[in-house]
Amino acid sequence: MIRILVTLAAGVCFASSASAGQDNIHFLAGMPDAKLNLAAKMAGNLNGVMQRCRLRPTEDGKAIIAVPVLLYDGIEKHLTPNPPKFKKAIRTYERAYAMAVQRAGNCQTEKAKYPGLYR
Repeated sequence: MIRILVTLAAGVCFASSASAGQDNIHFLAGMPDAKLNLAAKMAGNLNGVMQRCRLRPTEDGKAIIAVPVLLYDGIEKHLTPNPPKFKKAIRTYERAYAMAVQRAGNCQTEKAKYPGLYR
C-alpha cells in the first residue's frame, strides 16, 4: 500500500503542459493491471470519503486524486496506448467511488484507515 502510494506520488507529477500530462498517462499505461486498478480503487475511496466526510487531502492524497483525471483524459483525448485497460480502471474507480459515498461509517474511522491521505 505504501509502496503504491510512493510510486504514484513520484510518477504522477502535477504539471500543466500537455507533454507532461501525456507522460503521466503513459506512466499509468505502463503499470501492471492490478496496480492500476488498485490505484483507481484508492482514488475512488479517497474521493468518495472526501465528499461524504468533508475531509481535505494531503499532498499524497492529491497525487491519488490525479489518477482518475489522467484516466479520463487518456480516454477522452485518445492519448492512451491501451484504451481497454483504462476503461477497466475507470469502472473500478467509479465502483469504488459509489461504494465510498454510500458507505455508512464514521468519518474518524475512515480517516484512521489512511492517515497519510487526509488532513
